[in-house]
Amino acid sequence: MRVALVFPPQGHFTQPYLSLPSLAAYLRANGISDVHTLDASIESYDYFMSRERLGRSLVRVRASAALAELEMRDGLDFSAMERYQRLSEIALIGDDLVANIDEAKRILRTAEDFYDYERYLWAGRTLEQGLRLFSAEYSPSRLTAHGFVTRYSVERSSEIVAALSDEAENPYIEYFREHTLPQLQALDPDLIGISVTFPSQAIPALTLCKLIKAWKPSVHITLGGGLLAYVAEKLSKRPEIWDLIDSFVMLEGEGPLLKLAQGIERGDLDLSRIGNLIYRNAAGEVVQTARAEPLDIKTLPTPDFDGLPLKKYFTPELVLPLAATRGCYWGKCVFCTLYTVIGPGYRGRSIAQTVEDMRVLKAKYNTRYFYLAIEDLPPNMAKALPQAILDAKLDVAWWADARLEHDVFDQEVCDKLAASGCKRLAFGYESASQRVLDRMCKGIDPLASMDLVRRVRNAGISVTLYAMIGFPTETTEEARHTLATVLANRDLIQEVSVRVFYLDESSEIYKRRAEFDILEVYPDPQSDLQVYYDFKPGSGMTRREARDVYLEFTQALRSHFPVFQNTNMLYHELKSHYFLYLAKAGSWEALRDNVLERDDRRASLSSSSVKPQAASELRTLELGFDRARIDQRLSKIDSATLRPRYQSDMVDDEDRAHLDRTLTIEPKDASTLIYDTRTAELHCVSPATAVLLERCNGTRTLEQVIEIVPAPVRDDALRCVEQLAAHTWIQ
Repeated sequence: MRVALVFPPQGHFTQPYLSLPSLAAYLRANGISDVHTLDASIESYDYFMSRERLGRSLVRVRASAALAELEMRDGLDFSAMERYQRLSEIALIGDDLVANIDEAKRILRTAEDFYDYERYLWAGRTLEQGLRLFSAEYSPSRLTAHGFVTRYSVERSSEIVAALSDEAENPYIEYFREHTLPQLQALDPDLIGISVTFPSQAIPALTLCKLIKAWKPSVHITLGGGLLAYVAEKLSKRPEIWDLIDSFVMLEGEGPLLKLAQGIERGDLDLSRIGNLIYRNAAGEVVQTARAEPLDIKTLPTPDFDGLPLKKYFTPELVLPLAATRGCYWGKCVFCTLYTVIGPGYRGRSIAQTVEDMRVLKAKYNTRYFYLAIEDLPPNMAKALPQAILDAKLDVAWWADARLEHDVFDQEVCDKLAASGCKRLAFGYESASQRVLDRMCKGIDPLASMDLVRRVRNAGISVTLYAMIGFPTETTEEARHTLATVLANRDLIQEVSVRVFYLDESSEIYKRRAEFDILEVYPDPQSDLQVYYDFKPGSGMTRREARDVYLEFTQALRSHFPVFQNTNMLYHELKSHYFLYLAKAGSWEALRDNVLERDDRRASLSSSSVKPQAASELRTLELGFDRARIDQRLSKIDSATLRPRYQSDMVDDEDRAHLDRTLTIEPKDASTLIYDTRTAELHCVSPATAVLLERCNGTRTLEQVIEIVPAPVRDDALRCVEQLAAHTWIQ
């Protein structure tokens, strides 16, 4: 009996996910020893971001000669601006990307280079740019560190099915055929379990299923994971799905997966006797079996990460996820749908078990870094776990989400958490309005919450707050009060994760819409897998106003928080990296002062005798259109079409056609795109600025550089050269 467990693309590439290690450990502990785990997500990232594969992307993109055609136009509509943005970047930096991508990965995987901040930023930017180049090959599909989106909506089963055959826009058809399928063929498993946690995995997962079934129709394929808890019942109504898979596992997977494996091994597989399953019987009827009781989490083994390609994650040191609880001990927030994924009830392992899990994993995988993958750090654990870690002399660093329990996190508890290695806590703050929090049933006091945050910061722990904009009945004034409160306390807060509220059909608020003055919801009749809905509120902000305040919020974060500023964005986007840097620095203050806000690279132009010399590492490309203005316009359009996290953030065909018709055409206006190969930064400058930069050739003084500029604007030219020096483009 051989089992293959697969984590399909796309998941984040900085650390392994917990699903496969948990399932593998349970199967192995219960007599199914021949279990193999494949993280096809990190394997695909590693391959796509390789010199060989990225070089193929560059050849394919350049073969279209599309940039030359765009340059010949008198103006650009919306779609043309998108292509121009993408293709002009590739024209300038494509060769450097292909040459440097393997070095970028090496830096991210090597501690000495990873913690060299300048090298880290260069590697992170290079990787982001590599993903944009790869995505251009499959345009309009887009692969990033955080998602995979296509023009095929994951809310429409018909479009998911269509995407499985589109080789021009689905990169995983080629990848799976050439890489993952041969791995599975070599294993020749009897049972394949595929964990689908995120919407971004839906199309890749079913693409793989299609290829597997074409190879071996008899193998039993079962799909489970968080996403399926929301959409499996809906997806099961589409007949084509049953040509690709044999069953869906609902809620937690350990129990049903073990029974599937045991039944196949005995040659007596009766799906009707396995709880939490959806399958199609011999008569062609879709059957959903009875709800099974969740397993006692105290009986589960320590997760087993054996078999995963642990050296391929884009990080120098492993950050291992560990679940000490399942469910939420609070369980009252009206917008939360955790029970849909986990099942009813809250369960926790003992403190001793959690510490032993850490000890075992630390010794086995040679890492001291952990993410407690729990909804909220429960009060008993917040109080007892730190001392248990200290008593065990574990020497670990860890972070977790926590609830703002005002009576739990006193200064003594916070200090003990820090002493045990806690480097970061993320809290569901949501709003500074007591009225809004009461409507949410959060059970917290926003003023007391800031006192709690202060105690956490006094202990030296980094604080992340989650905030929500546009909860039904919330006013613009209340939302802006939340922003003002966050800004007023920015000395206490390191990160803020903010989102626009959408209705989840499984939530309590959806069931009680009238109580929250929700007048109407907007289902898409074609979206048979829709989970999140926009709506019309009867009071408070309109949806347009909520999106506008969200933009105010994010712009303020970029202005006032070091983690969100341009040179530091990778910290926020790659959370394991931020955590590792925190642990390395020892405190947020040390990280801020010695890394994030340090700037010792600027050239001095104070002396009149200095002869500015442009850096030889700069690449330039003259363009017929203003790339900076195009970037700004496209950014505003993306922000204006904010959608729920579940949905694709791609502009759909109808919206695209509307934008192409109505958006003001971008006129000809020359610019110069500059790529600094030392930092991997891209900037767009005016032709006049490009001329000044060209004149900085080491033979002219500063006065001589700017003497060609008319006297009335010479001071502006001087400031421009000083800005070039600030970018270290002048030495």
